[in-house]
Amino acid sequence: MGKKDEKTIPKLGKQSPHNRFFLNPYRDVRFSKCPQCSNKMRQRKLPLFIHIDPNQPLLLNKTCRYCSYCDLLIAHRDELDHLITRAFPFLDPETVSNQYLVMGTVDRTDWKRIDQNKLSFQATIEALHDFKEVVIFEPMGGWGR
Repeated sequence: MGKKDEKTIPKLGKQSPHNRFFLNPYRDVRFSKCPQCSNKMRQRKLPLFIHIDPNQPLLLNKTCRYCSYCDLLIAHRDELDHLITRAFPFLDPETVSNQYLVMGTVDRTDWKRIDQNKLSFQATIEALHDFKEVVIFEPMGGWGR
């Protein structure tokens, strides 16, 4: 018999997927240790591709927490909210977190090329690395997946 049909997640970016991703909604938790494997988290600065409603892309060079063992990238929602409302003052600061979606990352060289040459949205999509997986961690008498 044939293989089972695997569900495919639609890909937006043209580049290979990178990283597992968690958008941390908890203001009081900064994850010095990985919530999955408990190894020490490092920092990684990389351009995040963010889609802001309605139809406004944003490339934001942001320092995030990163676990190299789990390939887990963590961005903090409150920090993103603040940066987005500074970049787009027409957005209501009270509802900004409901108006955007972090779609993936872009290589630093592509980010510089896109930023310097003011390239099109299509050029940005061609440089985009989707996330391998988006995960959610919730407290359960400690932290668990």
